[in-house]
Amino acid sequence: MIRKATPFDMPTLVSLMRGYVAEAPMETLKDSSLHDQTHIESLMASLMAGRGFILLDDLCRGFIAAMVIQNVWCPSVFELHELAWWVMPEHRGKSIGGRLWVKFDEIAQDMLNSKRVDFVCTTVMANSPLIDYTKRGYRPLEATFFRD
Repeated sequence: MIRKATPFDMPTLVSLMRGYVAEAPMETLKDSSLHDQTHIESLMASLMAGRGFILLDDLCRGFIAAMVIQNVWCPSVFELHELAWWVMPEHRGKSIGGRLWVKFDEIAQDMLNSKRVDFVCTTVMANSPLIDYTKRGYRPLEATFFRD
C-alpha cells in the first residue's frame, strides 16, 4: 500500500532522505556535516501541510516527495515538481518504486484536473534507471548538467 506521510513518519523520512542524498552525484551533498536537520524537517512538514506531498510504501522502504512552486517567470502559474524519489537499495527491482510513482502521477493528475497546478515535472537522475516518461504522457522539458 502507498500512503501519504504524516508528521509521525518524520524520523523515517529523515532517514530515507539521507539515503537519497548519499547517492547524489554531487560530492558536496554527500557531506552529512552540511545537512541541516531542522531545515529538512521544516521542508518535509511544509510538504505534508499542503505545499506538496510525500508518499511512503506501507513498510517505509521508499518515498517520493513533490512540491508546488510558483513559476519563476509567471508567478500566477503553479508547478508540481518531484523533489526526490528513492527506494532502499535492498528493495529495488521490485514494485515499490513503480507503485510510488503511479500514486505520485495519480495525485499529480488530480491536481491538474482541479487546477491546483498548471503543469507537473518529474525527473530522471543520472544514476537512476532510464525511464521513458513519454509513454506516460509526459514531454521532455530540459536536461540539467552540473560541475562541482
